[in-house]
Amino acid sequence: MTDKFRSEIAGLRAIAVVSVVLFHLKLRGFDGGFVGVDVFFVISGYLISRNILADLRLGRFSFGQFYARRTRRIYPALIFTVVMTYVAGALWCSPLMFLDLAKECTHALLSIANIQYWRESEHYFAANSDELALLHFWSLSLEEQFYLIWPVLIVLAHRFGRAFAAIGIVGLASLAAAVLVEKSDPSAAFFLMPFRIFEFAIGAGVLRAEQTIGRSRAATEGAAAAGVIVILLSVVLFRSDMPHLQVALLLPCLGAASVIWAGRAPLVSIMTANPVMVAIGAISYSLYLCHWPIIFFAKFIFGAAAEGIGATLAQATLMLIVAAAMYFFVERRFILASQAEAPRFARTATAFALVVLPLVALTHATFVTRGFGWRLPQEEAERVHRQSFPADSDRTGLSGPVGVQFVGDSISNQYEYGLMPTLRQLGISYQGLGGAGCPILYGAALSKSPRRADCIAARDEALGVLEHSSLPVIFTQFWQMYDDASIDYDQGVTPSEFDAGSYRKLRVALGVTVRELVARGHRVLLVGTQIDPGCPVNPPRLQQGPLPHARLPCPAASLAKARQMVAPTDQILADIQAEIQATWPSAVALIRPIDYFCDADCPVVKDGLWLYSHPAHLSVAGADHMIGRSAPVFRDFLSR
Repeated sequence: MTDKFRSEIAGLRAIAVVSVVLFHLKLRGFDGGFVGVDVFFVISGYLISRNILADLRLGRFSFGQFYARRTRRIYPALIFTVVMTYVAGALWCSPLMFLDLAKECTHALLSIANIQYWRESEHYFAANSDELALLHFWSLSLEEQFYLIWPVLIVLAHRFGRAFAAIGIVGLASLAAAVLVEKSDPSAAFFLMPFRIFEFAIGAGVLRAEQTIGRSRAATEGAAAAGVIVILLSVVLFRSDMPHLQVALLLPCLGAASVIWAGRAPLVSIMTANPVMVAIGAISYSLYLCHWPIIFFAKFIFGAAAEGIGATLAQATLMLIVAAAMYFFVERRFILASQAEAPRFARTATAFALVVLPLVALTHATFVTRGFGWRLPQEEAERVHRQSFPADSDRTGLSGPVGVQFVGDSISNQYEYGLMPTLRQLGISYQGLGGAGCPILYGAALSKSPRRADCIAARDEALGVLEHSSLPVIFTQFWQMYDDASIDYDQGVTPSEFDAGSYRKLRVALGVTVRELVARGHRVLLVGTQIDPGCPVNPPRLQQGPLPHARLPCPAASLAKARQMVAPTDQILADIQAEIQATWPSAVALIRPIDYFCDADCPVVKDGLWLYSHPAHLSVAGADHMIGRSAPVFRDFLSR
C-alpha cells in the first residue's frame, strides 16, 4: 500500500464536500452541488486502485488486510454518525417518524441504504427527501459495495497483465448500462452500484494516464485549471432534472480526473492545495457524514426559522465544529492505529460484529415495535394515534355476515375505519378488496410504474371476487391520481390519447367497471373525490416526540377552490351515475365528500388535530370528521 499524501487531492475533496453541503443547504447558485459525490467516487477509484496495484506489484496484497483497512477507515465515524442520529431521533421523533429513521439506520449500518432508497422509490431529488435523516448514506453504501468487488476484478485482471483493459471494459459497460437503465428506471441508475462503476473506473484510469501521457508544466497547469473549471461549472449549471444526467456526470468526473492527473500544478495549487482547502479536505469524510443530519434536524426542530441566512451560517459552523471533533476524536484515532500496526482481518471482523450487530438489533427492534411508542406520555400517544392513517380497522363487535364490500385503493381504509360503528349497529361485517395506489378498474393499469404488476394482480383478484358476489359495493379511489398520464389499458378497452390532466381513460374504464358490477346484481355507492388539503402534509411534522419540534402551518382551503379541484373527477362519477340510472334507476348512488367535509372552507386542522395523515389520506380524526357528518348517507345505502 502507498500512503503518499497528495495535497491537491485533499483540496479536490474539499471542493467536493463543500459543493454537496451548499447544495443541501439549498443556496442559490449551487443547484449542481450534488456532483460533489461523483468527484468523491473518482478520487476513491484512483486511490483504491493505486493502492491495490502497488501492493500487487510488491507481492504483498491481502484481501483480508484490504477489507480490514477499509472497515477501520470507514466504519468508526459512520457508526458514530448513525448512533448520534438515532439518539436525536429518540429525543425528537414521533413513533411514526422514529420507526422510519430506525429503518434507515439499519440499512446504513449494513451498507445497503442505496438499495433501500431505490426499492422504496425515494428519489434523491424528490420533495420528500427532506424527511430522510440518512439519505446521504446512499453514496457510502454504494462505495462500500464497490469495495467488495473492485479488488477481486483488479487481482484477477492483474494475473493476466490486463488490469487496465479490464477496468476500461467494466467502466464502459457500466456507463452504457447506466444510460440505458436511466430511461426506464432513473432511480436505479442513480442509486445502484453497477451503474456508478464507470465513475470509479475513470479514477482508476488516471493511473494509466500517468504512465502513458507526458506531463509538462503547461500540460499539468492546463489540465488542472480545466478540471477545476469543469467541476465548478457543473456545480453552478447542472440541475437535478436535466436530461441525460448519467452522461452529463462524465464532465465533473473527467474534471476530477484531470486535476488528479495534473498533480500539484503550481498555479492551480494555490486554490486546491492551500492550507484551508487541505484542512477541509482532511475532515471531508466526517463533514459529509454529519452535514445532512444537522440540516435535517435543524429544519425538523426549528421549521422555517432554520432557513434564514443567520440560521444557515449557524448550521455550517456547527457542521465544521462537529466534523473537526469527529476527525480528531474518532477518525484519526483509527487512522493512526492502522498506520502503527497492520490491521488483522479476524480481529477487525470480530470487533465489527460485536459493535454493528447489536446496533442493527436495536434499530430493527425499534422498527418492528413501531418506533418505541412507550417514549410518549399517554395523552400525546393518543394524539399521535388520532393524527395517524387509519390503517387497521377495529373489527371488535363485527360478528354478523359480510354485508358490504369496500373496493378501491388505500382511500378505502378511512371509510372502513369510519363506518365501524354503523356496521356494528347494522349487525354486518365487511370485506376489503383492492390495493394501495392501484386502480381497481376493468382493463386499467398503472403506466410506467414499478408497481404495475402488483396492481394488476390486486385488480384481478378484487374483480374476480366481485364476479362471484352481489353484495353492495362502496367504491372509493383517489380518483384524481388516475389521469391519462398515469394509467393505460391492458385489456378490453380502447386506449385514448395520452394526456396528463385528462381523465378520458378513467371515464371509460370506470364506466365499464360500474356497469359490469351492476349487471351482476351489485348496488354501488360511488364515493367522490378526496379533497386536497392544499399544502404539503408531512406526518412527522404533525406528531410530536418526547421533545417538541416546529409544526408546519397549513391554512384551510377555500370551499370555492376545493370545488374547482374536485370538479373534473366528480363530474365523471356523476355522469356515470346518470347513465346507469337510465337503465337501473336505484343501482348507483353518489356521495361527494366535499358536501360533508367542508363548511365555508375545508379544514385541515380541527380542535388541534390534523385531519390529514398524508396529502392523499385522512387521519383517524379526519375519518371521524367525514363519517360523522355523512353516516346517514352510508346507513341508508346499506339498509336498502
